[in-house]
Amino acid sequence: MPRIFLLFLAALLFGPPPAAAQMDMMMARYDPFSLLRVMVWVDSVNTLQNPSSGGIGLHLFAKDMFANQYLIHVCPQWYADNHPDQFAFKQGDQLIVSGARFATGLTENNILAATVTNCSRNFLELHLRDLTTGAPLWHNQPDNLVERIQAIQKRLFAERSEAVRRSMEQGFHSGAANAPAAFIPAGQGGMSAWRGGDFFWF
Repeated sequence: MPRIFLLFLAALLFGPPPAAAQMDMMMARYDPFSLLRVMVWVDSVNTLQNPSSGGIGLHLFAKDMFANQYLIHVCPQWYADNHPDQFAFKQGDQLIVSGARFATGLTENNILAATVTNCSRNFLELHLRDLTTGAPLWHNQPDNLVERIQAIQKRLFAERSEAVRRSMEQGFHSGAANAPAAFIPAGQGGMSAWRGGDFFWF
């Protein structure tokens, strides 16, 4: 996907903007009273630099069905890079964007995206900011937290399953005196194994 690194977004469209316009870009805040929901089609995918903080962010230039132009402020580029399967936008993608609109000297249709639904990718929905407050959701948790949780769950499941397998094997080979009981308790949908007072569910 094309990525353009700029110090000022204005240089991409209209040349250097006046100081007031630059200040508007720097001081933009999420306004819950300016929420909107719009369907757009992606024109280009760009990586742009905030002229105030120096942060690099993923932005989408897009148009609606009436050819109105929008600049969608998606998320920091590092966050998108760490989730490439979710942020794989391309030209022509049909999106439904919800967020807060704000104006700059460049365009009246900037959107700080709260949610982005990619209709062209089986309606994949991205939750980026709190819709009411605008608080970035990537600040609420370490990056890749979901992946970390899933990895821990898989490891615990594997360990628990292995413990069940070993207890059952030892029971079959050690005779009736020390054999564990493998059963499905009444009213339960899962299988369990008991050994020495320990319960393992899987």
